[in-house]
Amino acid sequence: MLNILEKHSLMGMRGGAGGGGGGMGNACYIYPIANTPTLDPNPDVVYQRAVDMNIPLTMDDGNVVNMWGFADTAAGGGMGGGMAAATFPSAAMRVTEGQVVHTQLQVGMMLWHTIHHHGIEPEYRSDGVGHISFDVNGQYTYQWRPAHAGTYFYHCHTNTVLHAEMGMYGALIVDPPEGAGTLFSGGPTYDVEAFWVVDEIDSSWHNLPWDAGTCGGDVGLNELNPDYFVITGVDGSGNSAMDAPPISATVQRGQKLLARYICAGYHPQRLRLGGLTGTIYASDGRPLPKPQQVTEIRAVSAERYDIIFEPTQRGTYLIETDILHWITGEVLGTTRTSITVV
Repeated sequence: MLNILEKHSLMGMRGGAGGGGGGMGNACYIYPIANTPTLDPNPDVVYQRAVDMNIPLTMDDGNVVNMWGFADTAAGGGMGGGMAAATFPSAAMRVTEGQVVHTQLQVGMMLWHTIHHHGIEPEYRSDGVGHISFDVNGQYTYQWRPAHAGTYFYHCHTNTVLHAEMGMYGALIVDPPEGAGTLFSGGPTYDVEAFWVVDEIDSSWHNLPWDAGTCGGDVGLNELNPDYFVITGVDGSGNSAMDAPPISATVQRGQKLLARYICAGYHPQRLRLGGLTGTIYASDGRPLPKPQQVTEIRAVSAERYDIIFEPTQRGTYLIETDILHWITGEVLGTTRTSITVV
């Protein structure tokens, strides 16, 4: 995986900045003090997140893989007042186009992380690209205002190759002013929503420290050999990986199902729609000039697609995503979910 991952890894080799005091992480990883933007005193939405680096994920074979992510501190009493248990993927953010949003990030004093709202394009001090804008040590508030409805996601952008693979991401949904039920202003409507977030996991990476490889040492981040494959926190067989029901979508004939698909892994993916035909209306948060009908989708890392189904025949349709080797095209693993039409 050298060519793909090395490109991302180079972003983690520069000095960045830390909210809450600056300083240094270790002898070769130095951070200047953050230049905090002027914040709107009356944001429309506030999200509070803290870093959780102990999320045990039980796989189908009984093995436990430790994941990292973002806990919702507001659900547990606010910043510094406890937190809700973190999940993998992290709790979703959902806002309306045009709202002013604050994301407050709290990080332990011996760690450095960020939140990057992927595809939102905020002012540089709120972009969350570690080492290029600011890494966070302590607390930092990102301010952003989404201009386009669609499917996005947020993730850590410190030592990006490792932290994203460790699971530090969650869905970010921007609704149009019309609200949920409309994909984008002037666009199609839908009745039911499903989230398909597909990822691969190399468990050999999951005993590494947060700063592995940042001082130039070779810790193996140029080799991604996944042994587990997950869709929205569910292992490849379709069984739960976090004591939650297997994910599936149920829709009545005549209803429209919107599937928000996020390619959250590094290897390419092939999404097979189980005999259904879907219509892609948007990609990466932007409407397509002409909607496309598909029975299969190919995607690469960080791509998102908004797909609407209008099934007419009762039955259960198996949705499978093959994770493909980036050179040979070999199927490394497959995730499964379903659409049930009643």
